[in-house]
Amino acid sequence: MLKSIKNYFEELLQNNSDEQSTAERTVELATAVLMIEISLADDNLDESERILIREQLTNKFHLSDQEVADLIQIAEKEVDHAVSLHEFTRLLTDMLSMPERIDVLRNLWRVAFADAILDKYEEYAIRKVADLLYVSHADFIKAKHDAEAN
Repeated sequence: MLKSIKNYFEELLQNNSDEQSTAERTVELATAVLMIEISLADDNLDESERILIREQLTNKFHLSDQEVADLIQIAEKEVDHAVSLHEFTRLLTDMLSMPERIDVLRNLWRVAFADAILDKYEEYAIRKVADLLYVSHADFIKAKHDAEAN
């Protein structure tokens, strides 16, 4: 993993030796990276997407504003340097149940719909993530419709 991820986890381990907390932080970072990646898929990071990402990370993981800001900053660096999304989706596949992975996918759809324009590149990126998370096509479509309805 890249240096910023390593530093992120080393700091976590120094501050908290709880394995569950470290696992939660891993899921938080992987999810944030995927959200940022989807928001950038159309080459236009809209402010409505940024706001939605912040809200989703705050609500889903019960993080403070500063923790969310730090998480997004690290996630943006990782997106800039990541060769593929495989390392992040692998972490989520290993750590989350299928309903939790479908929920991640639903949140990615919400990011894509945040600016009221579903770009073909956003849809392609979400489809790729769904495949890497081993989410069925039926659940992929259901997550899309759920996100679009909200």
